[in-house]
Amino acid sequence: MIHKVLITILLIFLSVHGNCQSPEIINIQKIRHDLNLIDGEDVLRQFDFDFFRSIVFKNDSVLFYNPEGTLHLYEITLSKKPSVVKLSNGVYHGHNFERLLFVYDDKVYSYGGEGLFNVNPYLIYFDVYKKEWLKQQIKNYPFDSRNVINSWVIGDTLRVLLNHWSEYNQNSSYKYNKYSFGFIDLKTFEYHHKLTFSNDSHSDLFIPKSDQIFNFKEFTLFGFKEDNGSYSYQCLDKRNGDFFQIPFLNQINYVEGESSLYIQKGTLTFQKSESELDTINLDSIIPTFNKNFIEIYNLQSSDTSKSLIISFLMFFLFVIIGIFILRKRKLVDKTDNEVYLKEIERNLKVLRGEIISKETLETQLGVLNQSYETNKTNRSILIRKLNGRGKVKIERLRKKEDKRFFNYKIS
Repeated sequence: MIHKVLITILLIFLSVHGNCQSPEIINIQKIRHDLNLIDGEDVLRQFDFDFFRSIVFKNDSVLFYNPEGTLHLYEITLSKKPSVVKLSNGVYHGHNFERLLFVYDDKVYSYGGEGLFNVNPYLIYFDVYKKEWLKQQIKNYPFDSRNVINSWVIGDTLRVLLNHWSEYNQNSSYKYNKYSFGFIDLKTFEYHHKLTFSNDSHSDLFIPKSDQIFNFKEFTLFGFKEDNGSYSYQCLDKRNGDFFQIPFLNQINYVEGESSLYIQKGTLTFQKSESELDTINLDSIIPTFNKNFIEIYNLQSSDTSKSLIISFLMFFLFVIIGIFILRKRKLVDKTDNEVYLKEIERNLKVLRGEIISKETLETQLGVLNQSYETNKTNRSILIRKLNGRGKVKIERLRKKEDKRFFNYKIS
């Protein structure tokens, strides 16, 4: 019975802690030492600033390091005494600051990024045989792509928010204001467009630059260093686009070489030190700050569609008003034409003393065969104009048989 109780307690303990093993410590000093032996100051110049935002995990004990602004690539096996192997040949530089570094199907990719006075909307991959980076062609990729604003990999798709060259707003705080959201199928390398929108500032459309990036299968952790040297962490749930803050990882003293972060199957393991290990299921936490990028993009697209509809309706209204004004102007020009008025007066003098119908009068005035309201307006204008000239007089008489209608007497 005692054995059964102990086994039950052990199973409960393993269940609570998600069966997680302690992640390997990232020994910064040893990694720095090995990099110095391989490439010296060429790589170490930015190492302290960009290492934790230039790595991507292959698994819980192996990661790749691609220093920002370069196309160097290293494979680092983690342990108390990590090993560093350089995979790339030569010294290459690229426009890949703030790019997305990810591993798919055991291949390392770099997507987007920027450099000095330049931006990069392309996808490249590392060829282990040629030991260099090559451009990956993508079917149906937008030809006017300017820059990658936000992107993440989930499953077999790379979701992307692109900025385009084709729109330029001189008055906007961000000049190129056309965006599109879609995804790249990483099996077929074909781009699929989802929506398009315009925005004068992309501050709400992407993740702010962080000091640490830990990219895993379903989640990406972003570490932001505080003024006091501690870190706060925010997380991107790549399954649905949620971006949220993790409450218990606020003001954490992340000690390089003594602590590590790792996420596997939704369970985050935080190694504070060799003797302290925390685990939590990310689906179970209540975030203190949250926004959803996909919802934001859909809302932007909806607002853009509404703006287009409103613009179209306004344009249509202006066209109608313009046509009305043009027709009225043509009528005024016509009634001011002396030759035209004299011709009407000559025809009406023949009918002096007679009582004629509305239709006969409109025929004489030349305002027939238009809409009822247009005929009425034109008829009234011409009657006033002709009566004012004094050559003929047009008098309206109510019909005896139907008081609702009128005939006209010419004198």
